[in-house]
Amino acid sequence: MTPDNLIQKISKGQIEPFYFLYGPEIFYQAEIIQALIQQVITDDNRDFNLENFDARESTVNHWLGSVKTLSFLGGVKLVIVRNLQEAIPQDKEAQALIDYAQSPIPEACLVIASNKVDRKRKIFKTLTGLKNAVACEAPKENELTNWLRKRAEESNYSLSSDAARFLVNRVGARPGILAKELEKTLLYAGANKSISEKDVAEVVGESKMENVFALTDALKTKNPEAALRLLNNQIDHGEEPIKILGTIAWQFRMIWEVKHFQGKNLPSGQIAKAMGANPYVVDKALQHTRRFSTQQLRTGYLELVKADRSLKSTSQDPLAVMQSLILNLCH
Repeated sequence: MTPDNLIQKISKGQIEPFYFLYGPEIFYQAEIIQALIQQVITDDNRDFNLENFDARESTVNHWLGSVKTLSFLGGVKLVIVRNLQEAIPQDKEAQALIDYAQSPIPEACLVIASNKVDRKRKIFKTLTGLKNAVACEAPKENELTNWLRKRAEESNYSLSSDAARFLVNRVGARPGILAKELEKTLLYAGANKSISEKDVAEVVGESKMENVFALTDALKTKNPEAALRLLNNQIDHGEEPIKILGTIAWQFRMIWEVKHFQGKNLPSGQIAKAMGANPYVVDKALQHTRRFSTQQLRTGYLELVKADRSLKSTSQDPLAVMQSLILNLCH
């Protein structure tokens, strides 16, 4: 069951007595929890029917004690526990939680959220195997365009396919940020219910793709100062070195593959179709193929492989590895 499927069920009043929400996309966890609160909690029963716990500051006994203490106002009692990955219950408490999850009280709803799971541990292996366990993970980029269009429709707006793709290209597979940027775009559009690519471009900040191509430009023109500045900017904005490396490697592969099809005199549309790639990305890559020889791409890719091994197998400072890579690619 996907987060969106679960939210649809909750909106119809189909609420189960136990949920396990796991995975790195906290945005989805928050959306599911908010949907539950909207469905079962009112201003009148909030003080009696809603209780929040942080696993780092409480125990399984606290959570189960709360969920078994039903509200005298009636209705569904909602108990939310966050950050299970930070304080994993042991032995008897872990078994108590497993036993409850397998046979929960129907008059209550216990929600356990964990940003990470270690399936080698019995508690996570069991909880993730339950029918109401939901993986909160970022979908693939090609699935996000429809996801965005549906969210726009829910707000009575029409988001074109091109606009949705453009927004994904700008932000990447980050549902939480995409939702915020879409909300900003809808506010900008106002009474105009049809959202175009131009509307997105007016509102959403600099593209992750544009950043990558800017870094590629700096590498090609042997401008280490600009390349290092772009690298440091991405790291300052929270990007992990290994992800930046992966993006640069992907860019080199993309340019290399586009260059191959370009040598067959295919137009950009046919190249995109042959590669199964986004036409926007192919058009961007075509602007760079003439700047790289096949030998340069091959040599650069070997440098990327060497940096990847250093990041994964040594105790070197990741930033130092990336800076060394940039300097080597510039030379």
